[in-house]
Amino acid sequence: MTEALRLVVLTEIPEDAELRQQWNALVDRVDRPQVFYTYEWSLAVQRAYNATLHPLVLVAYDDTNSLCGIAALATGPDDHSASFLCATTGDYCDFLSESKQKSEFMNEALRELKKRNIRRIALANLPADSSTLSLLRESCQKSGFHCYARMAYICAQVSINQLERGKDGKPFAPGLKRLRRFEKAMGPGAKVRIEHRRSWEAVEPVLPEFMQAHVARFLEIGRISNLADSHRRVFLSELARVLSQSQWFVLSRMLSGERPVAWHYGFQFHGSWFWYQPTFDSSVEKHWPGFCLLSQVIQDSIEIPGMTMLDLGLGSEAYKAKFANESRETLHVSLHRSVLEHSRAIVRHKVAEAVKSSPRWERFANGARQRVRAFRVRSRDEGIRSTLGWLGKRLVRLIRARDEVFFYELTGPDPTPLQSDKVFLKQIDLSVLAAAAMQNFGDEGTMAYLVRCARRLRTEPESVGFVLTNPAGELLHFTWARPFEGFYWSELNSTLSSPSPGDAVMFDSWTPVSQRGRGYYAPTLGLAVARIRQEGKRAWGFSASTNISSVRGLEKAGFRRCFSVIRQRILWWQRIFQKNVAIPVLPDA
Repeated sequence: MTEALRLVVLTEIPEDAELRQQWNALVDRVDRPQVFYTYEWSLAVQRAYNATLHPLVLVAYDDTNSLCGIAALATGPDDHSASFLCATTGDYCDFLSESKQKSEFMNEALRELKKRNIRRIALANLPADSSTLSLLRESCQKSGFHCYARMAYICAQVSINQLERGKDGKPFAPGLKRLRRFEKAMGPGAKVRIEHRRSWEAVEPVLPEFMQAHVARFLEIGRISNLADSHRRVFLSELARVLSQSQWFVLSRMLSGERPVAWHYGFQFHGSWFWYQPTFDSSVEKHWPGFCLLSQVIQDSIEIPGMTMLDLGLGSEAYKAKFANESRETLHVSLHRSVLEHSRAIVRHKVAEAVKSSPRWERFANGARQRVRAFRVRSRDEGIRSTLGWLGKRLVRLIRARDEVFFYELTGPDPTPLQSDKVFLKQIDLSVLAAAAMQNFGDEGTMAYLVRCARRLRTEPESVGFVLTNPAGELLHFTWARPFEGFYWSELNSTLSSPSPGDAVMFDSWTPVSQRGRGYYAPTLGLAVARIRQEGKRAWGFSASTNISSVRGLEKAGFRRCFSVIRQRILWWQRIFQKNVAIPVLPDA
């Protein structure tokens, strides 16, 4: 290393006022400064993800002991891989240095990584217009890394100077007419207004409602929001706290009367308003609330002196194209010490691109990936021998199967299991599902169940969901009810006639993994049945005969088995018949 440059390696970002001042001063001096490059952003990442991320921050000082270079990286679980520390949170990531010292800084940075036996480096969201890529390629030749770069995202942007102007010469935002229609649709008693909260004291009380609305919106469209993850929620809270101290953070809300209908979590930094994480209330989706909020944010940015850009960030959502008049590309750059790994990375990317070019092949690949993943999860949880046995039974069932489903008339609940827990029943809506997603992130089965419930809310108005909860707000067990007549029994591949007009059937019950083994199944059914019987209806439950735990729960709760339906199938032929059954004595658990 030359005497002109001294490299310091930090494995933890200290809470140091001097480092913060020098770090952010360097950000101010680089081309196109971004809020993602700041000391505060990296510190918030460290605070939120310290259990899984291991910072490796390379800090360079010149001969006057002034900070002149920063590479905020993190090592992987095997300590042989590295990536940008902020790769999963920042829309832009880069090596920070002034132009005259950047080449030397990057040479020293890669030399240090090689010395630490880092063999793989993934650099996501590197701006394509940055000088970093060309300098990386030069540094790789000196340090023995192989470099491969591919396009990652096109970020839509709104240049305020290029907006259409009115007769008075002042720019105006596109989409304002739709905003006026939205205001009219909300009615005269629900005036629409926009507020921008910047201080932590103003933001903290409304941040939870934004997070829950974001999770609910994603469930509505069949996806899991990253805010279902508690680490992400901690990150956004910490980020808002530290950025608000410099007035770089803004949480925007659009309200109809006193009801929030759209939110945006964003930043104002160096003349740019960054559109980072928006969401809206799905119940007013037909009026385009998110689109209207963006229109107003653009209009408000016009009024701020020195504001020149609204950056719409990563992602190619269709609504962004209606506003954008510029764009910026980002790259994904991978560095490998091994020629073989370098070649594999190129081949994987080329194959993935070829698959994506055909919707049919993409669907096939996604399905195959999900099946392989499910097989691995089952093998991990139950062992390979048990998994192979299960697979064999599945193959036999493709040829021949006999299924029996027990039907129970559900009566009132036994209150004994509920008295000490003080639990009660709530009706399922999107806000309940959002709360459940935030409580059960990481429980893949429960997350898939919640997506299914959200779809049912949207497409099956005849179905009503219930959830058992406690005073602490924990969601313990879910179940659904709908008319018996016309119900499709997947276990029987058929529909059945209702035993009597107006009967209801309880179906699709689920207990999150964290709540299993506590006896919530039967009491939840009992409370839901009590509501149905108050309407003068009979309620029915069912269980596959092979589901011993479900059968035991129903019968120990005192629900009366009335009949069973049997399906016999050989290839594509099937026969369904009903019979009354003797009730066997189940073995004790």
